[in-house]
Amino acid sequence: MPAPLVNVLTRGCIDAPFPIQAATLPDTLGGRDVLARGKTGSGKTLGFSIPVVARIADGTRVPGRPRALVLAPTRELATQISAVIEPLAAAYRMKVTTIFGGFRSIGRSRRSRPEWTLWSHARAGWTTCSSRAT
Repeated sequence: MPAPLVNVLTRGCIDAPFPIQAATLPDTLGGRDVLARGKTGSGKTLGFSIPVVARIADGTRVPGRPRALVLAPTRELATQISAVIEPLAAAYRMKVTTIFGGFRSIGRSRRSRPEWTLWSHARAGWTTCSSRAT
């Protein structure tokens, strides 16, 4: 795991992986896809966030386009995911923005030029956002 991410986790008093992270991080940090599920509080968000941050941290930034898109079914979950991702992204000076429904939010988000976009849907918004983020 990259040292900047280890430092963030250590500052957050996380010194050992949760079981779901121990099972998935070797594969995801190696660039392989995984499918996993776990209960609330099991460490899933860190489990998917760490490899994405590590992968895009050194990549080429395309102006005006996010490098990661996370879809969340509720505003509350989008807020929780954002709180986990923000310190990891900050270790590489990446911006994170969260959009709650509505198309006006998309314009504000695009102007801030984030590397990470978290979206809690407005029903008609799923297709529009995912097609623009490709």
